[in-house]
Amino acid sequence: MNVNQTARNIKEKLGLENPPIGMFFSENRPSNAIGFKSKGNGCILPLIFQSAKGKTVAFDRDTTGWNCSAFYLGYQDWIFEGIECFLSDGVVNGRLGERFIKSDKQAKTFVEKYKPGILNKKITVFKPLADFEQDEEPELVIFFANADQISALVYLLHFNAPERDDLVVTSFISGCGSIVTLPLKLKREGKRQAVWGLHDISVRKRLPKDLMTITMPYELLTEINNDIDRSFVITDNWKKLKDRNIQPLHDV
Repeated sequence: MNVNQTARNIKEKLGLENPPIGMFFSENRPSNAIGFKSKGNGCILPLIFQSAKGKTVAFDRDTTGWNCSAFYLGYQDWIFEGIECFLSDGVVNGRLGERFIKSDKQAKTFVEKYKPGILNKKITVFKPLADFEQDEEPELVIFFANADQISALVYLLHFNAPERDDLVVTSFISGCGSIVTLPLKLKREGKRQAVWGLHDISVRKRLPKDLMTITMPYELLTEINNDIDRSFVITDNWKKLKDRNIQPLHDV
């Protein structure tokens, strides 16, 4: 199957309200893309989520919203001066820290771990996987999914690799870090792993409360798709879970 067919098949078999989206880098901004007009005016996660609603979303170094987004998308090598205090218990520009990390020293070490080795000079594009053109290849595939659907994806990832205890990883990191930075870092290191994310409590309030994310290299999605019709999705157990998730949609 091609990218579009794979996306539609996964959406149908899992009963996804939010279809998978793909992320790729481009030299040119798609003409139909939505996004910010400048830096400093918002969180990118709600915009990325719009891709699961059918939109094409694009960012470049001058339109990344907040500095944290610019950092986690690889457009700058630091978030902002004092980020270590902001993540711990300090005060930055009159604003109290988030108390996510015990000390500013620990926070600084944490941020340094995700500094881009080479700055991103391309446009970062998110769009529904089913809308990819033949000459477009997704770097990553992102699911915004509820607990039943996350569980299904975890099981599908292990269908042909039950012995793997590192196939799905999760980590303390920002929302956009869990969707882009960490999955891309693992992929570039040659590690075929999916990342369970969106634990960031400063971002979760901006999205529906039942959603989390799983991001994976496109190659892993193709493996899932190749095996899906022999997996648990044909059983009564999954039918019951699928039905309870799509029933509200039927009632609307």
